[in-house]
Amino acid sequence: MAEPSLNDWQSIIRNSPYYLSQDMTDNVSVIRRWVLFSEGYCEVPDRHVLFDRRGRFLSWMSNLATEPETQQKLNRRREQLFAEGKVEQWLPGSHVAVGYPFALACDQPHVNVAAALSRLFGDTPSERIWGTWDGMTAGSERSPITLADVVFLVWQQRQKNLSQPLKALDFELFLAQLVIESGAVKNAHSQDDAIGILQLRHQALQDCGIAKRFYRHRMAQVDCAVRLYVLNRRNLEPAFMARFGHLQEPKRKRLFSLLLVQTYHSGIGNMLKLLGEEAQGEAAKYFAEHQADYSAEDIALGLLFHNLGREPWGWNSLYYVTDILLVESLICQRNDGCKEEG
Repeated sequence: MAEPSLNDWQSIIRNSPYYLSQDMTDNVSVIRRWVLFSEGYCEVPDRHVLFDRRGRFLSWMSNLATEPETQQKLNRRREQLFAEGKVEQWLPGSHVAVGYPFALACDQPHVNVAAALSRLFGDTPSERIWGTWDGMTAGSERSPITLADVVFLVWQQRQKNLSQPLKALDFELFLAQLVIESGAVKNAHSQDDAIGILQLRHQALQDCGIAKRFYRHRMAQVDCAVRLYVLNRRNLEPAFMARFGHLQEPKRKRLFSLLLVQTYHSGIGNMLKLLGEEAQGEAAKYFAEHQADYSAEDIALGLLFHNLGREPWGWNSLYYVTDILLVESLICQRNDGCKEEG
């Protein structure tokens, strides 16, 4: 088979019918759960799992000693899956080209979700906190509270004087995002120079009027993130309503909530392109017309999947929202349900 070009895998994405996005959230969640929790076929980290363009698991394999050897083995497995009729075509991958069926390494950088949830919910006394910020008091030195309760306090307080409180975002999604962003670690610092529990950049913190010595202050981070969400909601809502305003309220609210989370990660300008009239907006047009056939979660993932390879949408964007959904379900379990927005 000829050496693939960098764009061959993108042709597979572009030629994928939109209906393949049905149940994609459930499918992708399976393999991401294995990665996040070292379960299933990712119980051993030195493995890859292979999946098709619906996100369905197809096969797994153990890695070899070197990356080139592992790539060769992956390509043999891809060709075998094609020969067995599991996929309609196959593409060899390399260190610079994505192959098909798609492959996901089990050994991925990610937060320790169990440890992060323990920090979030203060499972041990040492994980409980207290503090003050801009007239708000959360717990006390003698009676510290959980980080989740601190976040909820700031979440509510910052919206009391808003004419439109941030009811467009499910609170548990916000908590799950905090877990995925930083592992609920105060001093988290990314390679992109984002810091704190909500991985905010210095410019965003400056725009929020926060002094540098408070950049990692957990209440200040939540305060700034809520302001960013309010701004993103204001900028995203007109385009979203123009495209998806006809959806029934529960689905419309859920989809908007998911797209707000993705906007925090990818930026408002990029999200507006997904809802616009150019090439990136084609998927949104389809899903808006055929929304009855898809869940809000599948629409959100479908918008991303059908634009993979277009700037800035990469696999990390797809996995980001999937991982947050997985953590959200765990948070709801721990809360015996989900809080009403306030």
